[in-house]
Amino acid sequence: MKKIAFAICIFTLVSGCKTETSTKSELGTISFEITGTEEAQSQFMQGLLLLHSFEYDDAREAFLEAQESDPSCAMAYWGEAMTYNHPLWTEQDFEKASAALENLEKTTKDVALRELEKDFIQGVTVLYGEGSKVDRDKAYAEYMKSLYEKYPGNHEVAAFYGLSLLGSVPVGRDDDVYQQSARIVEGILAENPRHPGALHYMIHANDDPYHAMQALEAADAYAVVAPSADHALHMPSHIYVAMGMWDQVVSSNEASYQASVARMERKNFNNDERSYHAFHWLLYGYLQQGQIDKAKTILNEMVQYHNELPSKSARRHLIYIKSTYLIETGDWDNILAEVTTKADDINIRDRAEQDFISGMILFRKGNPTELENLISNMNEDRETAALKISNEGIAMCSAGASRSDASRLDINQAEVMAMELHAMLAMLKNQNREAENWMIKATELETSSSYSYGPPSIVKPSYELYGEFLLSEGRADEAMAQFEISLKRAPKRVLALKGVLQAAQMKGDADKIKEVENMLNEIRKEGKSMSASMN
Repeated sequence: MKKIAFAICIFTLVSGCKTETSTKSELGTISFEITGTEEAQSQFMQGLLLLHSFEYDDAREAFLEAQESDPSCAMAYWGEAMTYNHPLWTEQDFEKASAALENLEKTTKDVALRELEKDFIQGVTVLYGEGSKVDRDKAYAEYMKSLYEKYPGNHEVAAFYGLSLLGSVPVGRDDDVYQQSARIVEGILAENPRHPGALHYMIHANDDPYHAMQALEAADAYAVVAPSADHALHMPSHIYVAMGMWDQVVSSNEASYQASVARMERKNFNNDERSYHAFHWLLYGYLQQGQIDKAKTILNEMVQYHNELPSKSARRHLIYIKSTYLIETGDWDNILAEVTTKADDINIRDRAEQDFISGMILFRKGNPTELENLISNMNEDRETAALKISNEGIAMCSAGASRSDASRLDINQAEVMAMELHAMLAMLKNQNREAENWMIKATELETSSSYSYGPPSIVKPSYELYGEFLLSEGRADEAMAQFEISLKRAPKRVLALKGVLQAAQMKGDADKIKEVENMLNEIRKEGKSMSASMN
């Protein structure tokens, strides 16, 4: 087939997957010029659309198909290499990316490429070049900035520059950098409101309660623009959680989880292709709405999937789902409350969350000796993990990265949970002033740590634990202040609202009681209405 190079605009395209040749895939609209056969270009564009929605495995499949169709299609190798870097998930497979770049050099060295193609390829060599991952991420962002200035108005350059800025922040959030990214992708959306990358990165850039409103329009649009991407169905819920929009949180994650199951069954994959991430967020949404039975079903099913295939992903998400369920419901008598999983090879924060729940069970049983031993083990584990943290706050590891690698934020969150258990231990010893000191330390450390999106990473927010303690001491004004802090970080979070309500009742503040009761009733009504509409 004759080599051609032309601009392809994609609105809806036929999937390149052999099992889905008759299925239409809606992934958004982009335009990009590459050199290669017509078939390879179509497959490349499929991969690029999927890449923008972080559907890395399916994107890689499309890029590999493009390589097979046209081994000299240089950008297909670029695309494959890009699928090995997950900038917002702290994952990178340096070795596989390097192999893809070696194949690119071997098979395309004599191919005449456009200048933009050469520049994109140079960018990926920076991303996987010399130095630490932090240094490479920052160098890549600087390089993409130079392309952004060189190619004004090019949407793909702008999109990848916006993403590179998000990826240049090694730990937590940097508001200045994130808002710079938001401004860049906002420029794309002004000209192409159906660009999946711009919509996606707009959500990530504004994924906190203070900026979420800026991305609400993008959140509402993204799942409509790219419904064939499971992740695009989930992503709007980042904004919805940050705004306390629980019915939308539930509908987004029901759709995302079911889409992942359909893909798993269609491709005959194992349980790890279930979107456990969406499953966890769905459980959290159900719990806010008071749909406890549905949340309990998710917990039971997660235990089943974990037992069938106890992968790292399954083990992590069993911890998240069980912990969230127990904290939000107080159902400590549940037969699954004391179920634990192997955790020595997963992130320190996740290990700490499992230990925290075990510690709460010991606290409830009134067992200070075992609780003290558990805290000691947690502290030792955290101190060991902290030794592996670099000055940039991330793991001192080889060129790549994985979710098991600890960051300074992970260490801090693990420490907050240990501090909370210290407070509980002091309460068991009737040392309430000591308990309060630990709670104050926990709230201070949580406040100083970067905001974490979604269901609370510190599964029992320290402000709420402290607020409940203050209520038990009859200190309603101070308690209300703690619950209000929690609500600033997690708007319309039901346990925090209930804390405000209890404090208002203790104070006899009729106006506040009415305000919060109305809010809680509205959340419950939405949950009941949604449940009824599905039956």
